[in-house]
Amino acid sequence: MASDFSSGAAGAGLRASLVSAIAYDEICNSCRIEVTITAQSVILSGTVTPEAAQRALQIVREIAGSAPIWDRMIWL
Repeated sequence: MASDFSSGAAGAGLRASLVSAIAYDEICNSCRIEVTITAQSVILSGTVTPEAAQRALQIVREIAGSAPIWDRMIWL
């Protein structure tokens, strides 16, 4: 059974960690990347450079572990 990492304080804490890590990263901070947490995945969306997209995915993997990631980012 898959765990639901989007509910309650755990979901809010995960989202806050991801948003702050992405916002303060020197590669990602020039792009606007939205983070949404669902019961099934972490969703990243926004218009970004290829480098920022790759770095944002790396950050999510480091923080959320094996959570599925839906990449809806548009590369500039």
